[in-house]
Amino acid sequence: MKLAANLQEQVASHLRRRILSGHLQPGTPLREQTLASEFGISRGPIRDALLNLTKEGLLVARPNVGVKVASEPSPFKRNVLVHLRREIETSALTVWFETRNAELLKKLDENLAQYKVACTASDLVQVAELDMNFHRLIVEAADQGSLVDLWMPVILRMYLRYSRHRDLMESYDEHAPIVRAMHEGHEWQALELLKQHIV
Repeated sequence: MKLAANLQEQVASHLRRRILSGHLQPGTPLREQTLASEFGISRGPIRDALLNLTKEGLLVARPNVGVKVASEPSPFKRNVLVHLRREIETSALTVWFETRNAELLKKLDENLAQYKVACTASDLVQVAELDMNFHRLIVEAADQGSLVDLWMPVILRMYLRYSRHRDLMESYDEHAPIVRAMHEGHEWQALELLKQHIV
């Protein structure tokens, strides 16, 4: 796999997508030497990437045991995370409706086009990345992006449960009406659709 500058961040990004998409299941061990061989780099950036993902809550590290993918949150914790995520994203969307900045709509339309292609191709890693980007665009639109630091730890600990869909296009079909309601200026509908999508 070809990597450019800032190897640590790129390795972390690759592994993060694999975890969130379900390609790396909870409990899967991650070994520095194996990953170094896969990425074709030294163990230093791998070690730093694993440390970052551990801080994010996606990995757990145990002395003399190693690093593995963290378990999914308990039902209680997941309910708390869903509540927090809904509050952050709907607050950001409410603020957007005060200005209705067209730039966000343009970015969301572009995201949707790419998302549809990824869902059609059943490219789960790409779907996970575009899914997160979709919601991040909404969060970044409020208060000069100040909510992202609150939102990121929440969404990373939730895991994105695509298994609830029979077909990945169902996920696209949840995103598209949100953007359509935004285009049409239907604030209440957009907020309700967003709430229902976050589970």
